[in-house]
Amino acid sequence: SHFNQYQAKVPALQKLARTVQDLQTELLQQVVQGFRRTALGTEKAGILEQQEMHTAAGLTEEKESSVLVQEENTSMLVVMTPDVMKGGVLYLDALGDTVRTEFIQNFSKDLLRPYVEEFKPPEPESPKKATTGKAVSSFHVVQQQEPTDQDEKAKQSKRLLDSVEQRFLWFRQVLEDEMQPKFGAIFPVEWHVQASLARAFLVLTRKHFLALLQRGPRQEATNATILLKALQKTLVFEKEITAWLQRECQTEFVASTKEESEESNGDEKGKKNRNVVDPLVGVASVAFDNFMAPYIALEEQSMNEQLVEALEDRTVDNRGERPVFISSTNLFVYIKGSITRCTALTKGKPFLLLYQAFSESLRKYAQILDGKLPKAIASSSTMPGISIAGLGAKSSSTSGAGESSSLANMSSESFKIPKGEEVTVCHVVSTCEYCTDTVEALEELIQDMIEPKFQAKIDMMADQEAFHDLTAKSIRVLVSGLTNRAQEFGLKQLSATNWGQWDSVGEESEYVRILHQELEPFVTTVRSLLPTSYFRSFCDKFAAAFTSVYFDTVVKLKRISEPGTQQLLLDVYNLKTLFLKLPVLEESKGTAALKKPSGGSTIAPAMYTKLVSKQFGKIETLLKLVGTPTDMLIENFKVQWAGGTANDLQVVMSLKQIKRPEQVGLLEKFGLDPAHALKGATMGISSTNIVTERVQAVTSDLNSMRQKVDDFRKSF
Repeated sequence: SHFNQYQAKVPALQKLARTVQDLQTELLQQVVQGFRRTALGTEKAGILEQQEMHTAAGLTEEKESSVLVQEENTSMLVVMTPDVMKGGVLYLDALGDTVRTEFIQNFSKDLLRPYVEEFKPPEPESPKKATTGKAVSSFHVVQQQEPTDQDEKAKQSKRLLDSVEQRFLWFRQVLEDEMQPKFGAIFPVEWHVQASLARAFLVLTRKHFLALLQRGPRQEATNATILLKALQKTLVFEKEITAWLQRECQTEFVASTKEESEESNGDEKGKKNRNVVDPLVGVASVAFDNFMAPYIALEEQSMNEQLVEALEDRTVDNRGERPVFISSTNLFVYIKGSITRCTALTKGKPFLLLYQAFSESLRKYAQILDGKLPKAIASSSTMPGISIAGLGAKSSSTSGAGESSSLANMSSESFKIPKGEEVTVCHVVSTCEYCTDTVEALEELIQDMIEPKFQAKIDMMADQEAFHDLTAKSIRVLVSGLTNRAQEFGLKQLSATNWGQWDSVGEESEYVRILHQELEPFVTTVRSLLPTSYFRSFCDKFAAAFTSVYFDTVVKLKRISEPGTQQLLLDVYNLKTLFLKLPVLEESKGTAALKKPSGGSTIAPAMYTKLVSKQFGKIETLLKLVGTPTDMLIENFKVQWAGGTANDLQVVMSLKQIKRPEQVGLLEKFGLDPAHALKGATMGISSTNIVTERVQAVTSDLNSMRQKVDDFRKSF
């Protein structure tokens, strides 16, 4: 290189440089040919070299004579001895990295030529042309062609995916019979010739696999068993050849996993050694990644079979903290096994497709759980405008219009729960909670195991939301079912009683005892089965819903006598006492096997107590005003019903059966002008409107309390 700058000026240097270059080229050619003859044998190497020279020369007349001279020189070469080959190695090293790398590539290509000829994918079959001419004996034709056909079939069969092990057996024999005996002690360890040969073999195999999967027999590309068998054997071979190279050739590979990378980073010797080889695992097996649809379909079919069984299966698994449907635990056990099977083969695109299949199956399972809930019925006419959750109604107020609208949509659903079916609804809630928690852990597991380039695509929030939504619906079903049960068995009797003729006050009414009989077992069952947070939500919603329905029922009574108001006040106090202890209601001994887990609170939450007291307080205020003498009604109304409207006053007057002329005077005394007072007394007031206003007040109170609770929690 020092004399390069003088070559243009000194002809002698130019001639010397050309001579050196020609000698290097000639010697390199002889070294390459010597290694080739040692690897392939003199006859095969000679044929290959003649083919290459004819191809390179183009067989033109000008070059034909030079080709003949090269052939004569080639025929004079003999197989090199080990000492000569070691000298050739030193010479190749002296020529630099580029020459050495090219030599290793060509050397590997020479050794793999028989592999390409023997295992190249079969060409797609072309349509057979119809033969014409004189007919011949088919017997003789078959008899002559049969041996050839059998040989051809055997030759073709080992090229297919169903016979991949024959490919790997061929390569092992090349290593053991050709590579190691002849060249094991020749090539330096740092050249990694065996690893380069293995990589070249796997690259060729990958190309063959792709050709077979794209253009080969359709029965192989669509057969999950054949695909999995071929992929598994390919992975086993890649791992085996990697271990063999590490053991026999001291080859060091680049870390292919996160754990291996951390180990190599902690090894100072590994840090300093830069002569490492890229991993071989995945070089050939990656060919299957885009063709694993049959395998994914097989996994989906197995999950769908489990989902079909889950449709009617109500078996409960009691091994956990809460009872859940055993179909949910079985599904996640299968998913875990499926992940283990898949990641043993690949963590790439097929794993991503399998994750999508998991997500689809989980959403289907949420629909199956939804099917275990009672079917919705038409809303009861006795509950106009009241949400089954007891949280909202149609409102004329402009504030919170969006929330009221969404809650009103939920109010279109009403449910009846047959005796004992509340247990199933609770199991749905517990199962949804279990699925939500497990889906979150499943998402983290998949993100940790899948290839980094696919991690951003793993998001199971929608699956969790499906179970969250079903949990919320299940709570609404419990609230609606118990409210309808209370309405059907208890409040119906309240409506049927003639309170205008009631003339005495005694113990609680019969309808109150019925409500106790209906509510207590239901609530204690729910408490024993639901997680604490969901049970509290159930109590809040049910208290709001029941008090709204109770108020509506009282408002729709035609008339209440003064003793009747006293009896109803006694009933309200009894029911308020019951509701205040609902969140901590214990199962009475001997009535059922259900028990509240130890450690439960014996004091109702403060927010719940405040809600119940306020809602029953409004009913008590209404009844007290109904029992108030007419001459004291306006004064007491203004004091006891803070913010009460003329509509509220008219409800009280309707329950007292005050005549219309007298109502006009009371409305004027309340503050209405005579015209409006007369119009109001004449037209009356719809109890539905009154109930709507009361429910809106409940909504406002609940929303306000929840906002305060949220603000309090956020402050911490």
